[in-house]
Amino acid sequence: MSSLEIVSGLFLNIDFWSALSGFIGAFLTLLIGLPPKIDPAGHIHLILEQEDEKEKKEGRKYKKISYIGILLIAFSFLLQIVKLLI
Repeated sequence: MSSLEIVSGLFLNIDFWSALSGFIGAFLTLLIGLPPKIDPAGHIHLILEQEDEKEKKEGRKYKKISYIGILLIAFSFLLQIVKLLI
């Protein structure tokens, strides 16, 4: 069996894609974290009338990345369910 056949067989394997998407999703979620709804340290923040556009943009970016991570983990579970049904 040549290395090309091994590599092509690996990319057609549903277990490979499931493990890869689960790993990337877990890594993104661990790296970025879930967007907090409350401050975990219990701090109360004073809200002024001005908004920091840079902070809002960065917050949206982190929120998107964390949700992509969760979707990749869900996709890996979906692939495992499809494998069981096939």
